[in-house]
Amino acid sequence: MTAVIEAHGLTKYYGRRRGVVELDFAVEAGEVFGFLGPNGAGKTTTIRLLLGLLRPTGGRATIFGLDVWAEAPGVHRRLAYVGSEPGFLGELTAAEQLDVLAALRGLPKGVWRPLAERLELDPAVPIRKLSRGNRQKIAIVAAFMGEEPLLVLDEPTTGLDPLMQREFLALVAETRAAGRTVFLSSHNLPEVERSCDRVGIIREGRLVDVSTVQRLLAEHWRSVNLVLAAPPPNGTFDLPNVEVVTASARDVHLMVRGDVNPLLRRIAGLEVVDIAITTPDVEDVFLRYYDAGAATPSELAGVADGPRATVGPSDPEEEGTIRAGPAEGGDR
Repeated sequence: MTAVIEAHGLTKYYGRRRGVVELDFAVEAGEVFGFLGPNGAGKTTTIRLLLGLLRPTGGRATIFGLDVWAEAPGVHRRLAYVGSEPGFLGELTAAEQLDVLAALRGLPKGVWRPLAERLELDPAVPIRKLSRGNRQKIAIVAAFMGEEPLLVLDEPTTGLDPLMQREFLALVAETRAAGRTVFLSSHNLPEVERSCDRVGIIREGRLVDVSTVQRLLAEHWRSVNLVLAAPPPNGTFDLPNVEVVTASARDVHLMVRGDVNPLLRRIAGLEVVDIAITTPDVEDVFLRYYDAGAATPSELAGVADGPRATVGPSDPEEEGTIRAGPAEGGDR
């Protein structure tokens, strides 16, 4: 495949404050690439660099082979963008605003109507009277109503209810099926798991991993809970990549990394009353990149079985509304 987006050593500092540092990644044509991280990790700074809204402190990025800073107008003609906090002309109705945006891109009047119906957007309501979720719908409709080969989406489902989030994911799937490319920034972990081919995980401005979702899940631990009819013989669970978390006479909780079949063969001779194997979701995997201390399977079991941890911004000053100018820019 041909790379649509390429970043090489992409770096941005706001004075002495970190934005992003030496990002290296490529997004291939026709894939949905998830860019995953909590508020303050550097997601929006990265997107603003890719859009040519910020000048890099170091490194460079290209989209369709064009330098995102030096050739920004050419880049903009080839992409559509959804921001995390879109701004519109409040005195216009949603229909009027969408017709203006369509005209700027050479699209026919009313081209947006089928998408507005899918997202249950009332086009006759003035934008100033719309909720945040409905304003976000306008941005999504505006991005998807054209045929640009690249969509750059910065936390696009902010404010949407679960039904509309599902409809958004359907739009992403249709876009990929049409051969277009999607760069999806999110901290909505199930959203990334369900929609993306590959995911890049960013932590404190640095890219810590780029992988397929399937590989990320396969390389991490599964939780296995067994209920046995009788206590197992000594050494039953002495297998590579298997750790006994807790064990009583009949109840056994194990953590298994990678292939679970050796364990299944080992217990085939036992009378198993019940078995539950929990595959970690992306959230469990993601939390490990942000947890400085819990590296053991036993501690990971606490993450998998207990309440979800909350990951906050690395820099409180970076949370909140994004300012417009490069000198003032933050990230969320």
